[in-house]
Amino acid sequence: MRYQIHFEKELTTEALRRFLAEDYGISPDAVYVGRIEDRAVDDPRPVAMLNPPDEDEGFGWVLTGDTELADATGQGERELAATLARTFGVRALVNDGSIHPDRWLLVSTDGSSGRVITDEDAAADGDLRVVHALEPISGEPQLAVVPPPDWARDW
Repeated sequence: MRYQIHFEKELTTEALRRFLAEDYGISPDAVYVGRIEDRAVDDPRPVAMLNPPDEDEGFGWVLTGDTELADATGQGERELAATLARTFGVRALVNDGSIHPDRWLLVSTDGSSGRVITDEDAAADGDLRVVHALEPISGEPQLAVVPPPDWARDW
């Protein structure tokens, strides 16, 4: 998967499909919304999939996509997350590229972003809960910032 963007709240199906169609030319039929296991085996491959959380998981709505989504949007994962966060007024988490499973990039509703730490215990159950930021994020002034130690600043 080229894209795996975790949203804090639901993006409404029709609004997401309309946005992707109007802004990127992605057919509404090419956007699957629902559980992966509910897709029929012979369904055409979607350009994007929005999967709901199993329960009340933090950042449990996950948008996934591959090359077709990248080609249509012309944006990387972080940029698309920022576009969708601003458009839908919802925060998002994307992988920060590190080897640490509790470190993510938080994208605020204004599109600003920064590295954060999530609760490791909750994450083991698929529940992403932001503990604190590792750097200031302009759109998240209420989020406590605990910088990493000097030896870990360049990851």
